[in-house]
Amino acid sequence: MKTTIQVPVDKNLKTIYENNADKLGYSSLQEYIRVFLKQNLGQDNVEYLTPQEEKKLLQMSRASDREIKKGNFIKSSNIDELMAYLNSA
Repeated sequence: MKTTIQVPVDKNLKTIYENNADKLGYSSLQEYIRVFLKQNLGQDNVEYLTPQEEKKLLQMSRASDREIKKGNFIKSSNIDELMAYLNSA
């Protein structure tokens, strides 16, 4: 279950933190605050990627897209065919 927290803050403070969140790679100030709240609980199971993890994942995704465009991928019609290919290497 989710709920909404509304906290009045100075407009300049909000702008500063929006810019900081953007520089750190967060998609929004809301995401930044969610991560902050979870991390301060000491929970080990934070659901969000760090900005560095997100950047690395994006790089890997782009590299994968480039390889697919080049035709460097494995095509199989079922799991058995794919597993046979993977096990043959």
